[in-house]
Amino acid sequence: MYRRPENQLDFCDRLADLIDDQSEWSQATFGRDSERGPIGALKHLEKEAVEAQKAVPFPGDLREELADCLLLLLDATRRGHFNLDDIVRAAQAKMVVNKQRTWPKPTSDEPVEHVR
Repeated sequence: MYRRPENQLDFCDRLADLIDDQSEWSQATFGRDSERGPIGALKHLEKEAVEAQKAVPFPGDLREELADCLLLLLDATRRGHFNLDDIVRAAQAKMVVNKQRTWPKPTSDEPVEHVR
């Protein structure tokens, strides 16, 4: 179960600060949102996801790789002309769909896809 932060307002402030900081740095470093779309961030996310898989046995390394994935997801979100609230709402709607699907029982750590 998700462990909610003890102070929700502090968490929201930290998240907003992170989003602003990441946006400013990324656009200064890699180009403005008007110059580049989300593809570069998504391709980089793919690489970082593989690194996160390799880091699973090492909790400190895994946390850092997951942080990289989060930063790239924020970048792709913004460069795709969405905000985090848009993505959270889309994820909530997708959860409704996922709950209505039939899913096979996992037998390993390999990906599990719904029955088509």
